[in-house]
Amino acid sequence: MVERAQLDTYRLANSELARIVKGLLADFFASLDLDRPEHARDVLLEFVPVLVAQYGDVAATMAAEFYEEMRTAQGATGAFTATLAAGVPTGAIEAKVRYLAGHLWTPEPTAMLSPLLVATDKYVKQPGRSTIAANARRENVRYARVPTGDKTCSFCLVLASRDAVYATVKSAGDGKGTGYGDDYHGDCDCQVVRIAKPSDYPESYLPDDYLAKYEAARDAAGSTQIKAVAAAMRREFPDLVRDGVHTHGSSTVLP
Repeated sequence: MVERAQLDTYRLANSELARIVKGLLADFFASLDLDRPEHARDVLLEFVPVLVAQYGDVAATMAAEFYEEMRTAQGATGAFTATLAAGVPTGAIEAKVRYLAGHLWTPEPTAMLSPLLVATDKYVKQPGRSTIAANARRENVRYARVPTGDKTCSFCLVLASRDAVYATVKSAGDGKGTGYGDDYHGDCDCQVVRIAKPSDYPESYLPDDYLAKYEAARDAAGSTQIKAVAAAMRREFPDLVRDGVHTHGSSTVLP
């Protein structure tokens, strides 16, 4: 079993990595001459992919070490060296930067920074998540999406309710509409955990409880579409999720 302390240590390491990356990006953005939007966009197109590649490699290395620690904690036998997954393609990062750079031609060019920080957080963490998933597939074992921290978002809670079903690219999500298991968002603190046998479930992972809440949200939504269920989750369990929606009569109050 992976102890809660191990998960927390790994989560905090990723949080510290994210803090460093966001600080570097914020400082770089502050140095830009926003009166020259085209130049600012072009230097961001150079800087952000390099930043993501450098720290994405760190995330992948941390994940490989964590994967080997999980195998030991779960009593796995045999020699195994975790391999590192590739980072996010440069083209995808550049496309996001170009899209967000539209803010640079508006009266509030600094509005670009906040969504850029969120996107960069996602891109830097992705190689770590992919590393754990890829090594689980190498071993032909499953893996689970485990929420960590005080609260998680409704989307992630829906995916966590699926238990350790992720074993293939198809079941986890290949980006073609066949699943969402490998989809993450910026500022997400979910962790990918290797599950080879029932006793491998971490103590903080409550799939039966998550499933009950998923079923209640699904029934409220009248749909099995993940976006509809997640929306219902925000309203049915507003105090449980980070993006909960409190409704009072005809008014809606966001936290």
